[in-house]
Amino acid sequence: MKSHKILLLTLLAFFAFTGVSLAQSADSATVVTVETFEKMSKKKKKTVILDVRTPEEVAEGHLAGAKNINVQDELFQQNIDQLNKNKTYLLYCRSGKRTAVAGAKMKAAGFKKVYMMDGGITSWKEKGKPVTNDKN
Repeated sequence: MKSHKILLLTLLAFFAFTGVSLAQSADSATVVTVETFEKMSKKKKKTVILDVRTPEEVAEGHLAGAKNINVQDELFQQNIDQLNKNKTYLLYCRSGKRTAVAGAKMKAAGFKKVYMMDGGITSWKEKGKPVTNDKN
C-alpha cells in the first residue's frame, strides 16, 4: 500500500512540474469554467457539489450547499463509494490540484459525470461569486 502512495505522489509531482494536467485526462474530471460550474450547480436534483478540501479550509468559506469530502482523508475512497454514481458531481478545491486527484479517483470508481471548476474556489472568489461559512 505504501508503494502505491509513493508512486502516486511521484506521478503527481511529475505532472505538477511538467505542466501536464491530470484534469485534462479522460480518466479524470472534465474541467469547466466558473460560469459553467455555477450554471450546472443550479440543477439541484441531479447535481451534487463536492468540496474536496480539508474541513478547516471549508470552515473559512465554501460554496452554498457543498458537501465536504476531504480528498486527503484516508477514508476518501470509502466516502465516495457511498455516493450515487448516477448523479452529476461538481468538484472544487482551492486551486484545482486536489480536485484533479479526486476526479481521477471518482472516475476510477465508476462515476461517469464528474466535473471540476477551473481554478477552484480561488477563481470563484476572483469572479465575485458568493461563499458562505454556514454549516451544511
